[in-house]
Amino acid sequence: MSEEITGYDVPEGHKSGIVALVGRPNVGKSTLLNAFMQQKIAIVTPRPQTTRVRQLGIITEPHYQMVFMDTPGLMKPRHKLDEYMVATAVETLQDADVILWLVDGNEPVGSSDQIIAERLRAVETEATII
Repeated sequence: MSEEITGYDVPEGHKSGIVALVGRPNVGKSTLLNAFMQQKIAIVTPRPQTTRVRQLGIITEPHYQMVFMDTPGLMKPRHKLDEYMVATAVETLQDADVILWLVDGNEPVGSSDQIIAERLRAVETEATII
């Protein structure tokens, strides 16, 4: 990371990375972000599609920084707003150094999961299922 990119002096040996949280709508991405941050950063409700734009949570320590990006749920878009939210999530995949794919182990694999798998195959970063 250079000063030109960040605008800040970065200490020698400092490491940073971007972690994308992706998955179906209402699978717990925002809840996980809040848990990582140890505070409420993202709104959590039982209503699907509460997250409409990516939410950032940043952990900064002396030798590293982790930027977590909570994304709208990935699914087959049915409306213009859905298309926008999916585009936001897909753009986040391109920016990520690490992708965490959240799944609900109590739910069967569905068409949304197939859509997510297709999107993940299109990026170079490997995803970890949690």
